[in-house]
Order: sequence, then C-alpha cells, then structure tokens
Amino acid sequence: MNELGQSELGEGTASDGPFRVPKTAELVANSIRRRIIQGDLCEGDTLPPEAQLMEQFGISRPSLREAFRILEAERLITVKRGSRSGARVSLPKVESVSRYASYYLQSSGVKVSDIYEARLALEPHVVRKLASEPSAVAVDRLRAEASRLAGFYESDQERDYMMASARFHSVLMEVGGNATLHFLTRVLEDVIAQYQKRYVTTASEAADRKRGREKGVKSISKLIDLIEAADPDAAEQHWLLHLTNTNKIWGSDRTLGEVLAG
Repeated sequence: MNELGQSELGEGTASDGPFRVPKTAELVANSIRRRIIQGDLCEGDTLPPEAQLMEQFGISRPSLREAFRILEAERLITVKRGSRSGARVSLPKVESVSRYASYYLQSSGVKVSDIYEARLALEPHVVRKLASEPSAVAVDRLRAEASRLAGFYESDQERDYMMASARFHSVLMEVGGNATLHFLTRVLEDVIAQYQKRYVTTASEAADRKRGREKGVKSISKLIDLIEAADPDAAEQHWLLHLTNTNKIWGSDRTLGEVLAG
C-alpha cells in the first residue's frame, strides 16, 4: 500500500518558495522520522528490507536510498552497506545536538565566557526550585554524584574529575524536574567539556587547579545541605556565587573557535 498521502505534502521545506512540493524521498524520510520520534520505532530496531519498503511506499529503489541518506545525515538510522540486516534505528541523542551547537558557537565567534554565563542563568533557578520542595530521592542522587566527584579529586584524576563535575551539573538539572532545562544544560556541559579538556594542558597550573577542585567539592556538599534544609534563598545565592567563581577561573574572552583550534 502506498503510504504517501496528501497530508504529507505540507511537510516540505520552503527553501524553493512557499509552495515547493517535497520530493518523494523527503516524504518517505518524513514518514519514517515521524515513526521514530513518536516511539513506533525504537533504538536498534531494524527497518523492513528495501523491497518491502519500496512496495509499502510505492517508490523506486533510488528514492528509498535517498530517503535513507536523509535519515543517516540526521543520525536517525545507520545503514551497513552490503549487509542483509537493513537499516537500524538510532534515536536522537544530545551528543549530536552538542556537536552541531559547538560548530555553530565556534563559527559565530562566541566567547567562552558567554557559554559559562548561559549556565549561570539556568542552574540557580533549578536550585531554588529543588530547595523550595526538597525530595529525599533528589538529595540522595546528588549526594551520590558528589561522592563520585570527591573520589576523583582525592585520587587526583583530573580529567575524570572534570567529567564527573559535568555529570553533577547534568544530574542537578535532571532532578530539578524540567526536561527542557536539563536538555539545554547537557548541551552546554558537552561544549564546556570540550573547552576544559583543551584548557588543562600545563603542569605548572596543577597545584592551583587542585586547590580549585577541593573548593569545588566542598561547595557542592554545602549546596546539597542547603537543598536538604529547604532553604531556597541560601541555596540559590550559594550556587550563584559558586558559578560566578567558577566562571572567573574557567571563563575566557577568547572565542570557543580560537581555543578549540589552538
């Protein structure tokens, strides 16, 4: 049965004008993409064989393969050439968004300090929300992440510490309960992690960075105590100060592109 109904025709782009009719391959990609996004197709699922899809959509093999190329470019499927296993579904991932966000920020000449300032605008709001109605489950998760972070500090595993620190920020936003803010923070943290890995290069700064990590561990522990104590004003102000101090250490007037290209 041909699945390319009239309702699909409105989904084309307007790049060639407001009334451009989308190509057959675009319509097929739209149909498969919708099934992935709506959960009809899950991570790792295999799409039907080409012959079955060609019959299902009433299209030629070149059109189907063009649709596959569209979905591959969007990282929604993976195709093994010459394999009989067919195309496999790959759900949208934050890492893919982060990669392109990094490219955009680099090409736009955005300063590193801008990226840290964006985090400053998001996290204190969530901290206040958490401390207004503290949850034992949320506090336990934060303490578990803080414990992991402290372990890397004590063993002086700097890169592992940075990764654990990024994870703490992500978990903080996750337990805050706002999925959109959590997503935005994960994108920011991935970009920040790229910068921090490049920043940590000289052994002469090791002692200063270790003192900074020690302060960071203590500050995070205090934050969790304030959240558990249901003190939103103190928790918000403490985290504002923590992030402001972090920005002074890590922030830079250099652009992200300059740092990552150096």
